This record gives sequence, C-alpha cells and structure tokens, in this order.
Amino acid sequence: MQFVRITRTPGSDGLRLDAYGAAALEDDMLRGALIVKPEAVARRLEELLERLGTRAEALRHDAIVLALPSHGLKTQVIDCPADLPPRALRAWCQRRAALLLPGDGDLDLRSRVGVAWAEPGSHRLRLYACEATVVDDRMAVLEMSGLRAQAIDAAHQAGRRAFLWAQHAAGRTSAPNDREAFAHAAPVGKDRTGGPCALLQLDAQTLDLAVFEGEVCVGDVRERFDGVRGHPEALASVVRDLTRTLPVSPRVIDVATQGASSAELAEICDAVARACGMTVRPFDPFATFEGSAPAGQRQETFLPRAALAVPCGLALRAMSMQGGACG
Repeated sequence: MQFVRITRTPGSDGLRLDAYGAAALEDDMLRGALIVKPEAVARRLEELLERLGTRAEALRHDAIVLALPSHGLKTQVIDCPADLPPRALRAWCQRRAALLLPGDGDLDLRSRVGVAWAEPGSHRLRLYACEATVVDDRMAVLEMSGLRAQAIDAAHQAGRRAFLWAQHAAGRTSAPNDREAFAHAAPVGKDRTGGPCALLQLDAQTLDLAVFEGEVCVGDVRERFDGVRGHPEALASVVRDLTRTLPVSPRVIDVATQGASSAELAEICDAVARACGMTVRPFDPFATFEGSAPAGQRQETFLPRAALAVPCGLALRAMSMQGGACG
C-alpha cells in the first residue's frame, strides 16, 4: 500500500511533494486483486499516515484518487461512436464495458464499469470493467480510516500519467504558469536525441510496456508475468521480444516497479539494457517537483522512488480535479 500527497505551492502554480510512503501488507490480507481483511488494511493505512506525520482529519478537504490493480481489471479501447448525446453515450459505454466480464453483459451489483478517453486529444475511448468487490473493498478501507475517494483509476494508467507529467515538467521553460509552460515544453515522450521513450511498469503479476511519441501512446502491451520476483535475465528477454512487437522502437526505457528493492531495480535495468541494446533507467516520478526531498518524517527514504509512479499519477489526477493543470 502506497501514499503520495501533492500540494499547490503557495503564491505560485507550482506543485510540491508534501509526503510519501508505503506500508507492507501480509499475504493473508490479500487474495489476488481482492482485499480479504479490510479492517487490517485500514489499520495499516492509519499507521502509515501517522508515521508520515499526518492524519485522516488533515486530508478531509483533499481530493483522493484510488488505484485498482491492473491484474484485476479488464480494459478495451474502442472508437467513440458519433452523434450520441452524453447520457446515451455513457449508457452505451457501460453496456460495452460490462461485456468484458463473464456473463451476458447486463449491469448488476457484481460488476463495476467505467470509461475514459484513451489518450489526450484522442477520439477513442478506454473501457474498464472489474468485479464489484475489487472496488468495494478498497472503498471500505478508506471509509474505515475516515477517508473517501472521489475517483478511481487503473494503476497502469496512473503510472503513465506520472511519466507524461515528468516529461512535461522536465522540458519547461521559465514560463510564468503551468499552461504557458506546457505550450513551450519540449515534446513529451522523447529523449534528448529526439527519439520516442517507453515506460516499463512491473509488479508481482503484470508487465506493462508503453511507448510514447508526443502525448500519444503509439503502442502498448500488457502481459501476466512474474515481474519483480522473476529472474532479471528472463524478464529482459520478455521485454526484448515485446519491444519488437511495438509499432515504434523506443530509444530509452524508464522502469517503474512495485515491490522491488533498489538493488533489484538496478539489476532489472542492467539486464533489460543488455538485452535490448538501449538506455534503461529507473523512473523518478518526483524529480521535477518542488520539495522533492520532504523534510523530517514526511518521507520514507528506504523506498525506491521508481516504486511510487502509480500513487504519484493518482495524486496528479487529484490535483487536476481541484483545478490544477496536471494533464
């Protein structure tokens, strides 16, 4: 379980990293994507917040976004149908999303569905569907801790949001506000030599590889794989084969992990770099934030920053819900 809080810098449009940390969950608290001991997980969340020097009461006015694990979700990208009014479009998307789960496609209390634009400026939609308990258990954990989520996101999509934000921020000029900075920013998803970049996200069960040109994801692939717990050379071989299936070959791969130590992350990067013959580096989602090294107890230094891409992306979405220009 991970937590990231981002705040607006007083007197400016900049974003500041306020706190971040993680708490380990025992195997008997989870069963795949399901939380089987929500009360115990809620206690861990409260302990984590206390360790970071904050409490649920201090977050009551924050927008909170919750992640769903990629291996617990079914997704599909479709063309947006033309000439449907908003309410009819929403109902049509919900029916299509429900078809991603076993059954006859009827919406019922056993499923949860959602829809979002596939990419910025795209005319394609991404449908989501999962079993209701995957969502309900996580909402219950927050409520037991005195919190309430305003939105839910797919973990891999949140990681991609953090990656695109970092690319935006790294290319900023001294423009006086975020909107002007975006207008003058270097192209997103390109390395310093002008080539496309990729983000490789790994957790204990899933490998997600996406390559970007500009703000657009031009190719992606997701597979079940014993990611951070597998042998680095075996993982590197899988990544090499997957890069060959993408329509565009990246020049640089940034790696974000869940559950890997700093040493394991370094081994993964080295193995993938040898197999793919390109630059491979850990992804630091906090590199461009003000206060990227919070003082005192509001950080946990043992935690590799590459492990926090997903909660960083969730925090960026939360800021955008409060009027921030966060992509």
